[in-house]
Amino acid sequence: MRQAPAALASGRVLAAGLVLAALAAGTACGRSGSRPAPAATAERPSVLIVVVDALRADRVGAYGYPLETTPTIDQIAADPDAVLFRHHYVQGTWTKTSTASLFTGLFAFQHGVMEGHEPAEEGQERFFTTQVLDGSFETMAERLKGVGFTTFGVSKSHHLRPEYGFAQGFEEYFGPKEASSEGKRVDRVLEIVSRAEPPFFGYLHLAGPHHPYPPSSRDEAFMQRHGFAYDEKARIAAGVNFHTHEVKDRINTGGLRLTPDDARFLNLVYDAATRRVDEKFVSELVSGLKRLGVYDNTLLIVTADHGEELYDHAGYAHGHALWEEVIHVPLIVKFPRGRRPPGLPREVEFVTRAIDVYPSILAFAGQRIPPELPGENLFDGTGPRFALSERKGEWALITDGYKLIEAASGPLLFELAKDPGEQTNLAPVEVERLALLRLVTDGIRHDVVLQPREADWIGTELDREDVEALKGLGYMR
Repeated sequence: MRQAPAALASGRVLAAGLVLAALAAGTACGRSGSRPAPAATAERPSVLIVVVDALRADRVGAYGYPLETTPTIDQIAADPDAVLFRHHYVQGTWTKTSTASLFTGLFAFQHGVMEGHEPAEEGQERFFTTQVLDGSFETMAERLKGVGFTTFGVSKSHHLRPEYGFAQGFEEYFGPKEASSEGKRVDRVLEIVSRAEPPFFGYLHLAGPHHPYPPSSRDEAFMQRHGFAYDEKARIAAGVNFHTHEVKDRINTGGLRLTPDDARFLNLVYDAATRRVDEKFVSELVSGLKRLGVYDNTLLIVTADHGEELYDHAGYAHGHALWEEVIHVPLIVKFPRGRRPPGLPREVEFVTRAIDVYPSILAFAGQRIPPELPGENLFDGTGPRFALSERKGEWALITDGYKLIEAASGPLLFELAKDPGEQTNLAPVEVERLALLRLVTDGIRHDVVLQPREADWIGTELDREDVEALKGLGYMR
């Protein structure tokens, strides 16, 4: 098993040359042939990936959050055949980039999908250009379909439309028009599962606790249990309105500063939205899978495409920064009954990435892992020990307890074990460590089979309903 870079020894900085030599020798993705996988089992399990949009790891009960935000997800994590991965990172800061990495098993710099909808011409309100996922990449749906899995996808996101390349390999793929609410998405998945020829590979993307937070998005009982004296109507009149997306830009551009009570209320409505999705829709999905008799033989993976900043660093939402609250998300894997891999503990402490999900599923299904995939098989009990997340023009490297954010405003370096809230920038004083982590990141970027590229752009026409939906979520002005 190849070892990832042990970039930093405890209490001292290793020589950069030695680290890069280890990186080249130990993390090389350019091996000839495919990586071996465990022998195929007699019965291949079905696979279902559930992505809860904008779900932060630190707001999940199984990850230590004290409020009862995720009772159903916590029950999945408590299953004796489940494994919780504590330090899991997505490769992008928003849905399109991170989903492209999840589907292809590639770093963002490899697939190049970074951008959303850009106006094609001034005054043409419905015509846009957007980046697409290249058809030359073999997605996990394509690969599993090729070895006999029934494949389907149900997504809430307008960014993941079939014409943008995200339906590759899915025999059935439904977007927000065909499944326009959380309940309809869950119903569609259960309907497909009820008639699917096993084994199946399914992908369900729920809206989750994604901003904005109108009253309809909240669990009212949760709000009453944990509410406090806050005059929401008065604050809305003063311009602090979390029901719509406009407040996001005002906060992130510095035009609006929240009071401590505003920030506390924002966190409360996020938690209430999380509780609503878990209790109503994740619960309904799990109950339905059990009712259909497929739960026990399904590899069920619960994760997120990104998190959400809730004024942790004086910002709001996602896509704009690489803070922990945006890129650190849950990963809970419930194996088929009695088939949790031997040696894999109930809780995994090493760093993992969304790009590791694809090769892990292949290995568990008895398939060989293509050499062009830079990810690891997490289910054999070892891991990469580093993660790389990106947004346009910026990136973050997480390794050995440290995190380097190369931001447009300058480098930010944090020791996460001592400073999980990323409040003390060590870059000005840890100069050698900063230089070393930059070299390590350069090595990671060059040590891949599929070299960096920029994704292609296409022209696309959206109807008025799509435009309004994207505006309502803050993706268009």
